[in-house]
Amino acid sequence: MNRLLVVAAAAMPLSVVPVTGAVAQNLLISNARIIVGTGQVIEKGAVVVTDGKISAVTEGNAPKAPKGAKVINGTGMTVIAGYIDDHRHLIRGRGPEAVQKYLKEQAAKDMLTMLESGVTTVQSGGDDNAGILELKRRIESGEMKGPRILASGQVPTAKMKDEAAVRALVNKVVKDGADSIAEVHYPDVVWPYAPTEQETRNLAAGIDEAKKLGVEFQVHAVSDLSLVATVRMGAKKLVHSVNINWVTKEQAREVAAAGAQVASITGFGSPNFNVFSQDNQPKFRDGKPWPEGIVDAQGLGQEAGYMPVNLRTLYDNGVDVSYATDTTFDARAALAHELKTLSLVFSPLDLVKIMGPNSAKFIDKQKELGTIETGKIADLVVLGGNPFDGFWNFLTAVVVVKGGDIVIDKRGQPDAGKPIARAM
Repeated sequence: MNRLLVVAAAAMPLSVVPVTGAVAQNLLISNARIIVGTGQVIEKGAVVVTDGKISAVTEGNAPKAPKGAKVINGTGMTVIAGYIDDHRHLIRGRGPEAVQKYLKEQAAKDMLTMLESGVTTVQSGGDDNAGILELKRRIESGEMKGPRILASGQVPTAKMKDEAAVRALVNKVVKDGADSIAEVHYPDVVWPYAPTEQETRNLAAGIDEAKKLGVEFQVHAVSDLSLVATVRMGAKKLVHSVNINWVTKEQAREVAAAGAQVASITGFGSPNFNVFSQDNQPKFRDGKPWPEGIVDAQGLGQEAGYMPVNLRTLYDNGVDVSYATDTTFDARAALAHELKTLSLVFSPLDLVKIMGPNSAKFIDKQKELGTIETGKIADLVVLGGNPFDGFWNFLTAVVVVKGGDIVIDKRGQPDAGKPIARAM
């Protein structure tokens, strides 16, 4: 185990990821277990943050704190990189009226709740194009407290006239400020698998145009056949574990060979309890009865089995699986639900990789986020428990740091360090 990973603040690269509207703090977290995210665990060490960046990660006694630094004694606690949700719906509704209503009545609470869950970076899931850009602006300017947002523009290729229309819309949403393209379903009718020639040409055009512009084109490919087909068209980012049919090892190896990633969303198929009501009845992610309420249902509940097993098959055959919830409900409950489902087939060590470096890679921010290493943005979660003792300890955020700023601090509160049980 390294005694000192690196102390080289002067050599830190400049980040293209916006931090916050405030001046980043200097910070020292001492005496804590540090899950670096590279496979290394420091049982007792310190993390030093200078001007919003990680300037040192050390083993043993803490080094001298930077001038004016806030100090957190992490005795008995664990430090892990801030969580990244690669696909979550943030704006509830579309159109100017719905967006304004959400921004006025719900956005501030939702964004704060995401931080409380430990999510410091989130990629929107194809929300209202103008609305998500405004929400992102408010957070970046400091008008609203929330996670770092990557705004995905929506380009519904399956419903569009032709390739020219697709290319034009891709250009427009990127020009308007979208960081990526998301929520692209292929095919439009997911089962039986029978895409039209036009929607196939449209998707291929969208993937190609986005590539020219240097943005990711993210596809919902929810069957084994659509997964392989979209990868063959050049898609590198697939959102949603496969919930229709079993993925074979051969298919998984083809996805891996193409260098494509798959964001988890395994909780899509399994039921929620005590989120939408307290009646102990299983609910889908929107509160409708489970399994009848599952959208595009093919198996009426079999999705709960397909999704985790297929994701594990992809993972075991070399695909970089990342973390995403594809939800709109309380972020703390969403985190708990997705981790509970993932833990059926993944170990806590796997989850660290999935939620950290793999998720940073999915949004092309692996040089800046996802691990606790010198030079990276100081997005950190201080947990009351040890995640290696069980997935529920990922749900014990006491302090959350985004870009060097302490954005959540529950020290001294009665529920500090206790696992999230349900939505509040």
